[in-house]
Amino acid sequence: MKRIPITLVTGFLGAGKSTFINRVTEHFPERNFGLIVNEFGDVQLESNIVQASDDRIIELSNGCMCCVIRGDLLSTVDRLIRQQPDIDHIILEASGLSDPVPIANTFLNADLNGQIRFDAIVCLFDVTQYERHFSEYGVSHVQLEYADFVVLTKTDAADSETIAAARSFLSGIDTEARVYTVDEALDPDVVIDTFTGDHADIRDLQVVDHDHDHNHDGHHHHDHEPQTGGGYHHAHERVDTLFFRSDKPLYAAHFGKVFQHMPDGVVRAKGFLDLADEESDDAKYILQYTGARKDLYSVPWKPGEKRQSALVFIGKNYDVEALRRRLDACHTPLI
Repeated sequence: MKRIPITLVTGFLGAGKSTFINRVTEHFPERNFGLIVNEFGDVQLESNIVQASDDRIIELSNGCMCCVIRGDLLSTVDRLIRQQPDIDHIILEASGLSDPVPIANTFLNADLNGQIRFDAIVCLFDVTQYERHFSEYGVSHVQLEYADFVVLTKTDAADSETIAAARSFLSGIDTEARVYTVDEALDPDVVIDTFTGDHADIRDLQVVDHDHDHNHDGHHHHDHEPQTGGGYHHAHERVDTLFFRSDKPLYAAHFGKVFQHMPDGVVRAKGFLDLADEESDDAKYILQYTGARKDLYSVPWKPGEKRQSALVFIGKNYDVEALRRRLDACHTPLI
């Protein structure tokens, strides 16, 4: 029986995980990938961004993947394999707020009767935003410390000094990860199914399960706590999250004002929109916002797909209700 490798793709919010996964799957057209992604709320955001057939994606919509009970993670992988028995490789895309340790530990200590094996942790690292992330969000440190591979992203938007500073910063992190850069020369072969270590530092941890209720307007991230007699814990801290959905089209000019004047505390926004006053009736607009990066581009709606807008905004110390009111106002044109 073949053992299907599992690669965990992590990295802070907006680091480019979905883009990297798309690049990997495009690079290996002969390989059948299965994807498990985190969703926020009851509308599939991530699977509208990751390029893969719907039957090869499973969404986990109950919060951070690291907070899902380990039995649920295993049963999700088992369900994917049963649905698609020809899968060659499984990629887990963790939320940007997820601690990778409980996820990796789950698969290092259970192989579903020899069906799977854990491959590696690939951490995406945004060279343009890391200083803010590392000063405000402790989970950023954990994602790097336990990575097997670190892939620098957004280098096309950075000058040589910024990239050099990011590499210098990484040299001070307690990690043995190999570092690569996302550019035209990057061959995904170097990070997919190539890791030769045994992950003993993660496998041998006694991870304490956390079972948390999540709602659309609250989330958390995790500060690493060292292992004690009680095992490995990941602490939780509230962050401000707004999930916005509308079945009515939004006006592009009005939404553009919101988009260009995002609250300072928002570090990540993403989703898709149905805009009322654009030239093409068939255009679904994809939003990607990470502070320095502000992208809004169109793709065709899938046949039979419901026309709606669904967005998530994540950050700290911003007025969630004020942003909600601004978004609701986009149902009417600017005067």
